[in-house]
This record gives sequence, C-alpha cells and structure tokens, in this order.
Amino acid sequence: MYGDTGRIGLICPGVTPSIEMDFHQHLPEGLALSTTRVPYREVTMEGLQEMSDQVVRAAAAFKGFPMDLVCFCCTTGSMVGGSDYDRRLVADIEAACGIPALTTSTALMQAFQAMKVQSVAIATPYSGPLNDMEVAFLAANGYHTTTIEGLGHTDTRVIPFVRPEEIYALARRQDVRGADALFISCTGICALDCIEPLERELGIPVLTSNQATIWGCLRKIGNAAKVPGLGRLFEI
Repeated sequence: MYGDTGRIGLICPGVTPSIEMDFHQHLPEGLALSTTRVPYREVTMEGLQEMSDQVVRAAAAFKGFPMDLVCFCCTTGSMVGGSDYDRRLVADIEAACGIPALTTSTALMQAFQAMKVQSVAIATPYSGPLNDMEVAFLAANGYHTTTIEGLGHTDTRVIPFVRPEEIYALARRQDVRGADALFISCTGICALDCIEPLERELGIPVLTSNQATIWGCLRKIGNAAKVPGLGRLFEI
C-alpha cells in the first residue's frame, strides 16, 4: 500500500511541478503524497492574498482521508497576512480537515530554531514588495535579515523555469557576513541541488523553502530521517 509509513497532503500554489518533484525525490521510502492546488494569478501582494484566501477551502478536500499531515507549500503565501498569519492558517486548515497542519513559513522558522539561526541572508526570485514583506514577517518573528536580493519576477509562469544555475549565482553573490545562514526563498523554484555546494563555499548552513518544508513535514509526523543531499539541516 502507498503510504504505509505516512501520508502527507500538499496544498500547492498554481501549477509549478517543483514542490512535488522535490518531495518525491527526497521523501523516505514508504511515505505517500496527495496534492491539491489553489489558483495563483501573479507573484504580487494582491496575487498572494487572493491565492492564500483559497487555502482553507482546498484543505477541506482532505477531510475524512487518513492523512497524517496537510501542508500549505508556499513561502510568501503563508506570510502575506502578517506576523502570525502562518499560525492562523495552520489553525484554519486543521479546523477545515481535522488533520494536523503546517505551512512552509512555519517549517522555515522551526528550522531556524533547530539550527539556532537568528540572522539570515536571503535570495529570492521575487520583486521588491514581496522581499520587503518577507523581511518584515521574519523581523516580527524575531529574525534579522542581513541582506536580501530578488530576481524581480512577478509572472507565475516564469518562476518554475528559472534555471538552478541562476539561483545559485544569485545566492553566491550575497554578502553573508553577519548571517547565521543563507535562505533561498520560494517553493516554486528548483534549488535543492544548490544547497550542499553553497554550504561548502560559504561555510554556513543553506536553507531553501522546499528543503525546510520537507524537513518540517517529516519531523511533524515523527520521522527523523537524515535525508542525503539536503545539507546541514538534515544532519541535526
């Protein structure tokens, strides 16, 4: 049977394949995924809020199914409503489906705590307003951003096709002095292969949205697997 050791439901923004591909490539054997999606019009504050407003309705699709966890897999989409928005989403998702819940930003901050990260340098595919919102959200939750740079994309059809080497170059040129870690934000990009080379070059932990989400989901269902290829986070 699929999911003999656990079943995770994913709520994904738009039609990017990155989230499922990253989960399928790195989940330990015996775990199964089920995915539902919410429309994602544009990578702007308005587009994020419009998309996030549909998450609870999507979560209701899992009600009655034997899932161990339901996770909303969007970084800025789980930040857009303010400092405690991720926690409110978790509560609303759990109320809608009766299953324990998580969001990407919740998992990220749990990863920060586990790695004792307080200051972070950030690379994103986003435009300025989303970067500013992310910095404000993290600050409200006690995390300092030393530097942040984005690629300026606002088209949901473009972000899934940003080349990993472009993400790597963006991350590599960040000044990480004073940062406890480097964070590559966005669940819609292909960034997992950048983690270990960047950790070797920069000498600090590297986190990405999908890596932190996978880690958070596994820990939430009691699976402490040390998944190879996903950096220092999975060595804890």
